[in-house]
Amino acid sequence: MKVLTFYKPGDMRLEERSIPHAGANQLVVKINYVGVCGTDVEFYAGHIPPFIHLPMIPGHENTGTVVEVGEGVTGFQVGDRLICGPPSTCKEMCPSCRKGKTNICLNSFPQRTAGFGNLDGGFSEYLLIHDVAHTSLVKIPDNVDLKDAVLFDVICVALHALRISRFKAGDNVVVSGPGSVGLSMIQFLKAGGANKIIVLGAYDESVQIAMQYGGDYFINAVKSKDIPRDIKKILDSDVCADMAFECAGNPASYLNCITCIRPGGQMVCVGTISEPVTLIPSHFSPMEFDFQYSFVYTKEEIKMYMDMLASKKVGFPGMVTGVFSMEDVVEKYIGAPMASRKEHLKVLIDPGL
Repeated sequence: MKVLTFYKPGDMRLEERSIPHAGANQLVVKINYVGVCGTDVEFYAGHIPPFIHLPMIPGHENTGTVVEVGEGVTGFQVGDRLICGPPSTCKEMCPSCRKGKTNICLNSFPQRTAGFGNLDGGFSEYLLIHDVAHTSLVKIPDNVDLKDAVLFDVICVALHALRISRFKAGDNVVVSGPGSVGLSMIQFLKAGGANKIIVLGAYDESVQIAMQYGGDYFINAVKSKDIPRDIKKILDSDVCADMAFECAGNPASYLNCITCIRPGGQMVCVGTISEPVTLIPSHFSPMEFDFQYSFVYTKEEIKMYMDMLASKKVGFPGMVTGVFSMEDVVEKYIGAPMASRKEHLKVLIDPGL
């Protein structure tokens, strides 16, 4: 089978390997689509956290069709279409897992997430599910398109952040970063009854799709001379928004969001920021801001997303902007210049191409 192996920054190679076979409590799936995450691009560029062991096969946003069922596995059969997500619970049932907060498990993420830690992922024609009992495997309903299903990673990141936030119908909300996660957030906020949704972005080209997904106003955060003033003008208010969702994952967006909320408001940090952020807490403590950090999602939320897709409650038109073969994806996206990548929202790999 064909695989893409990541050896070191700037070095990802197309190789041939043997197709894996399922042992006890294991499955083998044939990959239909795998999403290319921003972290995959960051790893290739050299931003590699210590838990990554190279060489490895990336790919943690996987959908596949079961081709082999190992001994002792129940509830799955050959032909099932599956979301193959991160660990569901850890074997040790740590304090987080006992409370149902499996996304902040002490043992499983990221070390046991295929394509992210110690296990090979879905940049491959076939994927071995090493531990069925402790992996987020969710069946894809027959009426759900696989290109929608494979978006589970970005959609569920937004869904989880919204669920743990203080958001309520009627709130005025800022969403910073109209990428795939930010757009998902906008749609959920609109469906949940947000009053006014103000989108902060760095490119004017983002206006159209931000409005298509449910945004009411767009502020170019680079060009604006006074973002809080602009927000107050939009809201016709002496204070800013009730809450802000930081979805861009960079220091400038983080600092912008702090200035966008009213006294007593909430900022939900969704994006992953790997650089230092300089701020003086005493400048903000008199405002009693609530800072809520959100991390990935749970198996329950993947199921919720599949149910919403099956019942046509949500849709994400235009989210997938590129489908590449394993031969082409490094040159045309992962290793491409930023100017080329920013033309895309979500890129998929189809190993069958």
